[in-house]
Amino acid sequence: MDGQLEFTLKARRPGALSVTQLVRSVRETLELNLDECWVVGEVSNARPAASGHFYFTLKDAHSAISIVMFRTAFRRVRFRVEDGMAIVARGRVSLFEARGTLQFYAEEIEPRGIGALQLAFEQLKDRLQKEGLFDSARKRPIPFLPRAIGIVTALRGAGLRDMLTIIQARFPNVHLIVRPTPVQGAGAAGAIEAAIADLNRDGRAEVLIVGRGGGSLEDLWAFNEERVARAIYRSEIPVISAVGHEIDYTIADFVADCRAPTPTAAAQMAVPVKADLEARLSEIGNALRGAMKSALAIERRNLKHLAARMRDPQASVRQAGSRLDELSGELERAIATRLIASRKQVGGLGARLRGPGPMIREYRRVSARLALHLAKSVCAWTERTASLVDRLASRLRDNAETVLDAERRRVAELAGRLDAMSPLRCLERGYAAVINRRDGRVVTDAATVEVGDELHIRLRRGQLRARTVHREV
Repeated sequence: MDGQLEFTLKARRPGALSVTQLVRSVRETLELNLDECWVVGEVSNARPAASGHFYFTLKDAHSAISIVMFRTAFRRVRFRVEDGMAIVARGRVSLFEARGTLQFYAEEIEPRGIGALQLAFEQLKDRLQKEGLFDSARKRPIPFLPRAIGIVTALRGAGLRDMLTIIQARFPNVHLIVRPTPVQGAGAAGAIEAAIADLNRDGRAEVLIVGRGGGSLEDLWAFNEERVARAIYRSEIPVISAVGHEIDYTIADFVADCRAPTPTAAAQMAVPVKADLEARLSEIGNALRGAMKSALAIERRNLKHLAARMRDPQASVRQAGSRLDELSGELERAIATRLIASRKQVGGLGARLRGPGPMIREYRRVSARLALHLAKSVCAWTERTASLVDRLASRLRDNAETVLDAERRRVAELAGRLDAMSPLRCLERGYAAVINRRDGRVVTDAATVEVGDELHIRLRRGQLRARTVHREV
């Protein structure tokens, strides 16, 4: 036939054929003589029907043919069929009897020049990016030390084994919630979506790891489905995407709060190394204790210095009393000296006067006035001195209380900071301090404990004493 389709219509009985008979004969001849084939062309007039079937026209520069994809076949198409797209369609040619029109019933279509999966990936990525699902502003930080981690992956997959191994080695105290789910094949995307929603309803996990080990593009395709991307976007818990190997990128990677190149890397991102934290905490505790000791020593020196500068008010009063006694003695001696001198003078004058009585009385009055004036002066000076001493003592007490209150507040603040950074705070979060009573050292390595060793366990409330019956190193 040299590539040409040849057929002859022969009447089954004498006389004219009905339209139905003619159309049916043509359809049967086409289906009998033309096998399944591939057709290349450009899509136009693409339209889905309410029934789920898909209709479009495939054309080239000179001809056009109507294409029908029934619902079951169209569901397998990964990408969006749009007008102007060059495609290759596989199917068969037949005649639609009701209208007598030639139609191509497509079973499979592929974009020309690019794989269907890759095209579907690019189309969905572009659409979700325009909707804002990839915006960096909405991405949340991963908790530094989550109390619980949710894992969405296959139960028997290598990815889960790798993640469990890494997490247990880095921080065995963390709680793991594994939500097993298929990660490839039909229905995997819906199962992954449901698993993410379940862990969000559970609410215990503080971070989710969603992913699987490596594979082909088809194997990883569940993580390129729109429903999985929107489930990650709706998650109230931060999500780490860990799909395939480092070179594999999926839609889930772009939507997730953090992308890990492998499941192993995701486990490393999720938790720090417990031993490193303990070592760092010990360093901080030692540095804090040293800083507190230094600060307290400085404050003690400051207090001693201030105390040395403060004079005792009672000592000032005693000094003023001593000075008063000295002045009183000097006054008495001065009066006595003056009286002696006056008596001598009176005695000399008495020799020249007939009646010394009036002069003596005058001297006595003058002496009495002088003594009274001197006594009043001394009393006034004493009162002023005592008042000044009282004021100075009051100011010293006020200044001392102010300085002492400030130092007490500073010491209390430093003590509070020391208490907040204390390793004993870890006990309130469920940890315990274990001490080997054999050597009195804190147990950080099982290799340092011998079977039979008695252990002292300190908890947030109370203490326990235990004996080692088994050891795993």
